[in-house]
Amino acid sequence: MTSDDTPSLAEAQVETEAGARTRPHNTDRLFLRALPFYARHGLFEAERELGQRFVVDVDCWLDTRPAAWADDAALTVSYQQVYEHVAAVVTDDPVRLIETLAERIATRILDHFEIVEQVRVVVHKPGAPITGVFGDVGIEIIRSR
Repeated sequence: MTSDDTPSLAEAQVETEAGARTRPHNTDRLFLRALPFYARHGLFEAERELGQRFVVDVDCWLDTRPAAWADDAALTVSYQQVYEHVAAVVTDDPVRLIETLAERIATRILDHFEIVEQVRVVVHKPGAPITGVFGDVGIEIIRSR
């Protein structure tokens, strides 16, 4: 570092390269927002008996250039297929933790779509059993290959 504690150009370049390794190679992002589901996940027995609403957001990072250049849907990821995979996981076997639910969604997306380099999954639980007023409760995970 220089005497005024600002990084030198060489140090900034090293930091930039290190940061680039933690991001997906491509910046293209396919996303689905606010997917509502009714399911029976939860820590408490009443949550699993009665069920409740869950809302899921999914981001998939991939290189969309081949699909765009060829104007060919077969070279990208189908929004419909992503939705179907998310729905299958959310409406499948109940889990106790939304962390588990998010992990299962992320794993399924990465397993079924080879061109997806990284996935972000957010599970919102609007009816969480919390005493008090809140705007949103959930979990966000990011998984890469």
